[in-house]
Amino acid sequence: MNVLMLILAVFATTNVLSQQPNTTRWVINKHKDSDTTTVKVNSTYFLLGTLNDYAGRNWGLKENLFDRYYPYEKPLMGFVDSFVKKDFKINLVEKDGCYFSNELYKKMNSFYKGNRIVDTLLFDNSQNKLSFLLGAYYRYGSKIGNGIYKIQLANSPKHNECYAILKQLNCKNIYFKRLDNIPTIYILYFEATGPILKYFDAIEPQKDKLFESFVESFRKSISVADFKELYKENQKDEHRMIISLFKSHK
Repeated sequence: MNVLMLILAVFATTNVLSQQPNTTRWVINKHKDSDTTTVKVNSTYFLLGTLNDYAGRNWGLKENLFDRYYPYEKPLMGFVDSFVKKDFKINLVEKDGCYFSNELYKKMNSFYKGNRIVDTLLFDNSQNKLSFLLGAYYRYGSKIGNGIYKIQLANSPKHNECYAILKQLNCKNIYFKRLDNIPTIYILYFEATGPILKYFDAIEPQKDKLFESFVESFRKSISVADFKELYKENQKDEHRMIISLFKSHK
């Protein structure tokens, strides 16, 4: 099968600067019956993948503001806080849905130049690439079905890195879609390879918690059961569309 590249927009050219990332390794364990999936993750690149970089890092950052979160992202905040304490030995300060840390503020900003990610070591090895992709999937992705996944970003420069990483990790089917709305939406559909599946499977318990929190945030306007049913139907429609698209390009 040839690599499918349906490009609906031209990717911006990314300049690169050499940086030395934190090389702390992080192990995720997933327990399902008697099975355990263990993957080694570069903490710095995982964190970079999760980062809210709407319009880059130029959205009026307060001093020492590491990242900001929506109210439903409390499970994500708890997860980030726990491994930052473990791997970086840093105690994040929380205020108004934001985390503050002078060290992580400087570290994450060092990966950006304007509204672009500029780093050479991200693509240095598979672990770095998978760690970054895992972070992006955790916060911005969803599972469509049968090994097909989606990462959806709004006004974020990291769609360039996600696309490049998917190609370098030998994904055979990739469909990129750009919606010129306000904000601009970037959607990547792809068939995951074995290594990607292993990493994604490891984070699924945390994604389930994040999804449940997202559903709960709509409780005032729609019942949880109705929301989940609508979400499931939407996934079915997406799945049929992407499967049909991929089959037509075999």
